Formats: sequence, C-alpha cells, structure tokens
Amino acid sequence: MSIFLLSNPTSGGTSTNILLEQARRRLGERQGRWTEVMVRPGENITQLVEELLPEVSTLFVAGGDGTVRAAAQALAGTDVALGILPTGTVNVLARELGIPLSDPALAVDIGLGSAERWIDIGSCNGESFLLMCSGGVDSATIGQVNEGLKSAVGATAYALAAVGALATFTPHRVRVTIDGNTLPETDVFLVAVGNTSLYGGDLKLLPDASLDDGLLDIILFTAPNLPAPVRNAAFLPQLADMALGRHPQSDSVWIYQGKHITLEAETPLQLQRDGDLGSCTPATFTITPHALRVKTPVRY
Repeated sequence: MSIFLLSNPTSGGTSTNILLEQARRRLGERQGRWTEVMVRPGENITQLVEELLPEVSTLFVAGGDGTVRAAAQALAGTDVALGILPTGTVNVLARELGIPLSDPALAVDIGLGSAERWIDIGSCNGESFLLMCSGGVDSATIGQVNEGLKSAVGATAYALAAVGALATFTPHRVRVTIDGNTLPETDVFLVAVGNTSLYGGDLKLLPDASLDDGLLDIILFTAPNLPAPVRNAAFLPQLADMALGRHPQSDSVWIYQGKHITLEAETPLQLQRDGDLGSCTPATFTITPHALRVKTPVRY
C-alpha cells in the first residue's frame, strides 16, 4: 500500500500547473516514493480510482470539487484516506475543512498527517454528492457563469449571474417531504439540499449544515404571490445578503434538516450537483453517515 497523487491538470485556471509542481516537490521531500496518475480529458475518474484502490493507502486528489467528488465515489466505504490538494476554481470542500487553497506544501503535510475526519456523503437519485444539490435560479444560470469572473471574485459570480437571470425567471412550484412530513406546496426561486454550509465558495447558504452530523439540510427561498417584476425583485435582497457573506434572514426563507428528503415540482426542475448539472425532479435525497475518510488540519 502506498501514496498516490491523482492530478487533474484541466481543473482551475492558469495557476494549476504551478500549484501541482509545488505539491509534487513537497511529496518528494516528505515521502520519497509515491505515484502520480494524471486524469486524461473525458476519463471516468471514479472508475480510474476504483482500479487503483488495491494499491493505495492515501490518495491525494489535485483538482476541483468535481474531481474530488468523482474520486470520493470510489473511496466511499473504504479505509483509504483522501488528501485534498485544491487546484480548482472554487474548492468548496477544502474551504469547509480548512485546507489551504494557495499553499500546496502545507496541504501535502496535512494529507500525510494523522488528523482525519469521517464525513457524510449525500445522494440525489442515486448519484453521490459531497456539497450541495440545488435547483432554480442557480441551476438555470450555472452554465452562464463567467469563468474569469469566478476566478476573480469567487462565489459572488454566481450571485451576479442569478441577478441577470431574474428578469426572465419563473419560480417553480414544489412539494417537499422530509422524513415523511410534507411541507405546504410553495413557489421557489431556489431550493438547495446540502451537506455543507458554503455554496459556490464563500456564500454561507446553509448555516447549520455539518459534514459529519448524519443529516441533510434544505433551504427554500419562497416567492411571494405578486406580479412578476415585483415578485422577482423580492429575491434581490437575499442575493445581496449572500454575496456579502451574510445569511439571508426572512420569513420567506425556510430551513429544515432530515435524513430522507423528496423534492417534486409541477414542471421538471433541473438540479446541479456539486457544481455540475445533473438530475431533474422528482428527486430523492439520502445521506450515508461517516462514509469517507478525509485528512484534515485538526483532529475531529
């Protein structure tokens, strides 16, 4: 059993190769013998990691949240430790865990250390997620977020894209059931089910979410029954709060927790999963507690 580095050179921006080289240098200094496997464009990362499992004790993953999620699907339920080397654009999971975003040498030291945390893995219609699934304004604009702007201002780029989409956005009528209890049907600008508090980087969308509490958190931004221009403008203060790092406070924001959540919509609602477009409603969300062993800066 040995140390492997799974690197995705297409993640992130122009600094990715520099960060990777710093990580390689530190691994050489600390470990001596280790093996790098580079992800080729279009390659199935989950399958690639599954093939490596018999040889690996610790797997460093250099990439963004999508790369980490794909690797985690293969690592779930095993004793192989995940070391995160954040080289993506936003790196939400690294932020949640306190792993440095611009110090690859320190991230390597963390991955080789003894502190670790067993975190939960969520599922949406059978597809794993580590962070969050959501639908509404965000999933309608996720393909329109400017990559340069996202690199410069982080999660604020998502809020700005959502503001632009509101002019023509129509809220979705949804029905949510949490552990067998059905909420009143409501129209929403945005609904999100998550395992982490942060969204898109530094937006604190689910303030009470925890990676290891065995629960999913859900937030609904409900839409008032008003004419379209006035109705959609009601979402702007909430977007502004999120862009400024404040959690939205309003009677129109509903937050719950549960272990089994179903989401239905009158018209199919496209969902994003850890930043990538995925399933449509109807959707069933579940949580597998303590399924993934992750190296962290402090012991939990």
